[in-house]
Amino acid sequence: MSNKVSLRRFYDNDAEAIMRICNDEDVQRYLLLSLLPYTTENARQFIKYTRDSQTNGGEQCFAITLDGKVIGCISYTIQSGCKSNSATIGYYIGKDYWHSGYMPKAVALIIEKVFENEGIHRIFAEIFTENTASARVLEKCGFTLEGILRKGIIKNGVEHDAKLYAFVR
Repeated sequence: MSNKVSLRRFYDNDAEAIMRICNDEDVQRYLLLSLLPYTTENARQFIKYTRDSQTNGGEQCFAITLDGKVIGCISYTIQSGCKSNSATIGYYIGKDYWHSGYMPKAVALIIEKVFENEGIHRIFAEIFTENTASARVLEKCGFTLEGILRKGIIKNGVEHDAKLYAFVR
């Protein structure tokens, strides 16, 4: 194995891998997603969503692969109006791949893809303040902590503070 991380669009046969990754409470802890159990049908619906969103110019979702095997997901969304020079990113990776250095590689790839293809100048991410692993990923990739968004995230009806990180070209 070469340990090569790459990004590609999702295929129908990725549903089982997505189900296994997302059917983990630890993976879902810092996602806006709150759906346990997470079924293969949920994964199929997600893959359909990614295709529809891609076609309609919405969120652009990519499978994170390691030597061709799906290990996570990363996405970006171009903002509109006065923020149209910006994109927001989000990502997750299977627990078996945590602390492996794969996510910084995926974030670096998405930064390159967004700046190369979208003509924007700013990429940002909002993460739960407790999500120290994600903060480390963003900092490794050159993002700067810009501030705290007090009560910036609502998950399961509970308000959480969020850290705002940005990468500016």
